[in-house]
Formats: sequence, C-alpha cells, structure tokens
Amino acid sequence: MDERQDRMRLTVKQGSKIRLVNMQDIIYIESLGRKAVLHLPDETIEYYAKISQLEEQLSPYFFRTHRAYLVNLLYVESYNRREAVLKNAEAILISKYRFGDFQRAMVQITANNLTKKP
Repeated sequence: MDERQDRMRLTVKQGSKIRLVNMQDIIYIESLGRKAVLHLPDETIEYYAKISQLEEQLSPYFFRTHRAYLVNLLYVESYNRREAVLKNAEAILISKYRFGDFQRAMVQITANNLTKKP
C-alpha cells in the first residue's frame, strides 16, 4: 500500500459515535440512497454520506466505476468492460461511460506502485 494512503483516514459518524477508518482498509464503498456503505475485509459500516463527496476526498486511490460504487484501485484483482473483480472475489459493475477513465486510473495507480521504493 502507498505510504500516503496509509496515513489517510475517513471520519465516520454513526449517531453519537465518531470512528476513524483507515483508507487502506476500505475495499469499496456502495451508495444506498442517502447512505454510504463501507465494505472492509471483516465488516461493513453504514452511515449518512454523499458518494460524490467521498469520491473527491479519496481520489486518486478510489475510482467511481458506477453511480453506486467507489472502488479502492489497490484491491482490483482483474477487470473487463463490465465489471471489476476485487481481491475479496466480489464483482463490481463498471459503467460503459467510465470504462476508459477506469483503465487509465488503473494504469496510473499500477505505475505509481511499481515506482515506489520499498
């Protein structure tokens, strides 16, 4: 994982409780009505948030593949024109209108990770 991504956290407010979620732990985010559902390896967290604001905040590590999905590019195992298969074996839809941008984002994130020093 990228060092910058390791330090980034998302502030999640659930009722009176505030939780900090490490960005690298989020596999993908799903939009359900006015709520965002964070999909982590061991749990899901649901809270009120706009996916468009999360998209801005989490760029360039996350990409909006569809109006309802924001995917952590570092968790993408493979993809085709219709879907991205993640390391947890879930398949996320890719909009035909966003596929070209998604491909460019994958090339860029892969190139950035290959040039990082261990």
